Amino acid sequence: MKLVDGIVRWFPTVLVACALVSLYASSQIDSIVHQRLYSYGLQFSYDWATPYWTASGIALSMGGLVVVVAAVLQVYLLTRKAPVDAGAQHVESKEEERWSTFRLGDGSTIKVKLVVKGAKRLNKYAADGMPVYTVDTENIVRVVDVPEELKIPAS
Repeated sequence: MKLVDGIVRWFPTVLVACALVSLYASSQIDSIVHQRLYSYGLQFSYDWATPYWTASGIALSMGGLVVVVAAVLQVYLLTRKAPVDAGAQHVESKEEERWSTFRLGDGSTIKVKLVVKGAKRLNKYAADGMPVYTVDTENIVRVVDVPEELKIPAS
């Protein structure tokens, strides 16, 4: 997960670098057309100039847009609050193990325990301003007693 976070964090920077290289290459092409080709006898014509100006304008606009979007995304990634690993540790328990006992309609008795495996704070808040957490849990079920008529013979 840390690899993905690292890639996501650096993606806007790489995007800006690529866009800047593209903008520089576009300016170099423009320089070649306006300085060198005229010295080789290029004759101005709206037939070639109009599509050239259109393509050049689109390239510069897209490059600038990519730079702006990547910069905004980078600022967002740096300022957002990532979910915080609450580092759930079992702190205390008044009973050694907290089991809930249930007597079922068929006469069986089971015990159930909820085990917390982890907890994380989300970037969300309840209406009263308290932070919202997500908890990863597992249910442990222990069969305590089963009437004989419900059992099958052991193989």
